[in-house]
Amino acid sequence: EIGCDTFITGETDHAHYYDALNGSINVIFAGHYASETVGIQALGQHLVEKLGLTFEFVDLPTGL
Repeated sequence: EIGCDTFITGETDHAHYYDALNGSINVIFAGHYASETVGIQALGQHLVEKLGLTFEFVDLPTGL
């Protein structure tokens, strides 16, 4: 027990889906693209605020 009730991850496979379904923990399979772009957008905004840089996020979803 680590005291965790929800696990957020980018990708999974078929077996892990059923492990989560049958387990006692909530799991959010966010997808590879969706789970990575949040951090990139936050970093871009940070650079705008701290260094006055220009940042534009180009959203090109991969479907993953």
